[in-house]
Amino acid sequence: MIKAALVLEGGSLRTLYTSGVLDVFIENEIEFECVIGVSAGALNAANYIAKHAGRSAKINILHSNDSNYFGLKQLLFKKRAFNFDYLFYKPIKDLYPFNEEILSTTKQKFLICATDCNTGEAVYFEKNNYSELVNVLQASSSMPLLSNPVTIDGKTCLDGAITDPIGVKKAIAEGYNKIVVVLTRDLDYSKTMAKKSIKILFNIFYKKYPKLINSLNNASINYNFLIEELNKLEQDKKIFVIRPNHEFKISKIEKDARKLINLYFQGRDDVRGLLKEMFEYLNE
Repeated sequence: MIKAALVLEGGSLRTLYTSGVLDVFIENEIEFECVIGVSAGALNAANYIAKHAGRSAKINILHSNDSNYFGLKQLLFKKRAFNFDYLFYKPIKDLYPFNEEILSTTKQKFLICATDCNTGEAVYFEKNNYSELVNVLQASSSMPLLSNPVTIDGKTCLDGAITDPIGVKKAIAEGYNKIVVVLTRDLDYSKTMAKKSIKILFNIFYKKYPKLINSLNNASINYNFLIEELNKLEQDKKIFVIRPNHEFKISKIEKDARKLINLYFQGRDDVRGLLKEMFEYLNE
């Protein structure tokens, strides 16, 4: 096991890129001592830790046009873009079994980020029981306006990407000086400010949570500032970054399976070309 942290960015279905990277890690028996994930990055991390190569990709590609999994039907009738019961239990778990025993006995530390609606700050959870893990993964992946908040350990939570979209600072706080980061955006990406209409919806939907509204309104600024920090850390060889080498046009509820397949194989191809360089960094 490598004494290093693996940090996984979210990004909804853009994390098909992450799926490709992690499947190559599984196939080459590359295990990191600590795995830190947020939103869909955490969903991928669960399958990586359970050593289910191909599981994330199969689910999100083969079910990309399944209205019972995600899409407008779910949003209109269940008030959430993704059907987490469908994903974590029946029928997905029957079609693609999940090894709960590996999860409960793994020596890898698995930290999942969510946003506490009351404080407007990031909060991390570590769960090794499947049902508890599912609840945390749902909270971490509950996109604002597209999902309902989820209660974890008495905390009302939403998408962790609102407050800590890339958990490098958490990895440093955990004592790691070797950190591999998998991003889902290319080097030139910059997040734009939320439109005025979206900010109005934030005020309507989350009027009970003023600190959350503040975090939502500043999320793009904080993200761009964080990317600047990570680029500096990468230049100083304090972190090792794996990212797409060009922009992919993928929506949050992408239905084009061809785009998802291409993104998955891009992740595989990119990390294969970087394995030697990654190990040089880890062994310095």
